[in-house]
Amino acid sequence: MELFLSFTLSTLISVLLMPVLIRSAKYLGMLDEPDERKVHQHAIPRCGGLGISIATLVTISVLAPFDEPFNSLLIGGSIIVFFGLLDDIFNLNYKWKFFGQFIAVIFVLYKGIYLRCLPFAGLDDASLWIAYPLSFIFVVGVTNAVNLSDGLDGLAAGIMLMTLAAIAFFAEHVGGKDLALIALALIGGILGFLRFNSHPAIVFMGDTGSQFIGFMAAFLCIYLVENVYITLNPALPLLLLGLPVLDTLMVMSQRIYHGKSPFSPDKRHIHHRLLAHGFSHAEAVSCIYALQSIFLLAAFLLRYQSDLAVVGIYGLICAAILSLFYWAQQTGWRLRAELNPRDRRRGVLRRIGGLYWGCRLYIEFALLLYLWVMIFAMFESFTLFSKPEPFFLMSLFLSALLVLLFKSPFLNSLIKLCVYITATFSGFILTPENLNFNYIEIGVNGYLIALMLVIFVGIRVTRRNVFSFSTQDLLISLFAVAAVLLSDTPFPVNFLFKLLCLAYAVEYLFNFPLRAYRLLKLSALVSGIMVFAVLLNGYDLKSDSFKLSGNLPYSAFFADLL
Repeated sequence: MELFLSFTLSTLISVLLMPVLIRSAKYLGMLDEPDERKVHQHAIPRCGGLGISIATLVTISVLAPFDEPFNSLLIGGSIIVFFGLLDDIFNLNYKWKFFGQFIAVIFVLYKGIYLRCLPFAGLDDASLWIAYPLSFIFVVGVTNAVNLSDGLDGLAAGIMLMTLAAIAFFAEHVGGKDLALIALALIGGILGFLRFNSHPAIVFMGDTGSQFIGFMAAFLCIYLVENVYITLNPALPLLLLGLPVLDTLMVMSQRIYHGKSPFSPDKRHIHHRLLAHGFSHAEAVSCIYALQSIFLLAAFLLRYQSDLAVVGIYGLICAAILSLFYWAQQTGWRLRAELNPRDRRRGVLRRIGGLYWGCRLYIEFALLLYLWVMIFAMFESFTLFSKPEPFFLMSLFLSALLVLLFKSPFLNSLIKLCVYITATFSGFILTPENLNFNYIEIGVNGYLIALMLVIFVGIRVTRRNVFSFSTQDLLISLFAVAAVLLSDTPFPVNFLFKLLCLAYAVEYLFNFPLRAYRLLKLSALVSGIMVFAVLLNGYDLKSDSFKLSGNLPYSAFFADLL
């Protein structure tokens, strides 16, 4: 429960803070002006990191234990935020930034989070004269690596979101709840920020966010392998932070080779190279996400292997990436030019008459079917609906009243909320383990698989750019796939599958005028009212509907929420 609260509280704080900070950026002097090295064309607020850090630190303060070493992380993170904020406002010299990092890192090292067991050094703890300097170099290096990799919309935030998710997974797997709680708090802060940072971004994280995330991620990696999951290979942080480390080492070595300062700005980063080879903004970010996924997959597969295996595989992956860039540079290879939005959707699918309207009708029908299956399942399952006619009529009356009283966008938001609540609740009750009528589960899953295919086709044949997949959608899909592959129980798989399918269906459909979707509105509101009634009145089940009598599985989860 604490892990769930950590994620949701941090996400909520971050999402609510971002609009306020964006509006205040001009008065705070936190605007990122364009220059020859940057890819944006107009001034953009760079206050997102402040929202991430506030959301994370507040959540940790409320939920994490008040003991060492977590207190030191709070204080060290606050120092990083303070100097990062000064840098975002006054554009500090790099020496002042390093001074702030020096104070924060030394403080946390002194409080006990440092590299004890070093790769290729056996199982004995290393001498403090070696452990402290190496830990300092590692943390400062990662902090600046994340800062340097923050060059495209959603890039650094997405990479570190993936890394922190891996840390949370490893920690929770062995009962390291406190570490997982902190990682999830940081994930929530980043996720709320990504809502506004996905291309085209309306806010940047600035040095405040990039340094704070890098600082926290570096120490969480150390704490994971040294204090929580000591059977993990001590070189595993190299894979967890794979791409930012590679990018920084590559760029700095090239600068030194050309006789420049390793800290001088240029366009030698991986994302700059991808743009130069013809990748669009979103394609470059997606490609980097894919590369980071390779490092994280290697970390999962090699977590118990030898130091030589971990370092060797890391070197091989890096060599493969660098070889591809070298080949592209030598041959002048470029990705095909992206078509403009009008031409991008032309092709065979567009020539099929009626396909556009057919997709919209099918998506509406699939949503209606799902909602009515849920209404039927609740009538058949819960004692609350033993006399369904009065309750059903009351739900219809309330729904019709809401439809008549409220106009968009409030009504649209309310309908979305009802669909999402119904989809979430269905993940708990429409499972083969609970239902005697398993054919409903099979039918619903079949419809949802077809629904995702139709949504894809619908996007391709839509004449207007009313809906498109973003890099944030790619991140969500990657997490869903990871949850499916790494889950030990069918519950998260079932839950994520339903929620993702319905979420994309609703988001696609709601980009069109909803005047014609009266039945969908009524159905969504009825199902939402019924779910609220179940949550508020208990989970007593009819014994002939579920194999398990008594309370609904996972009902304690809902009870804790209420």
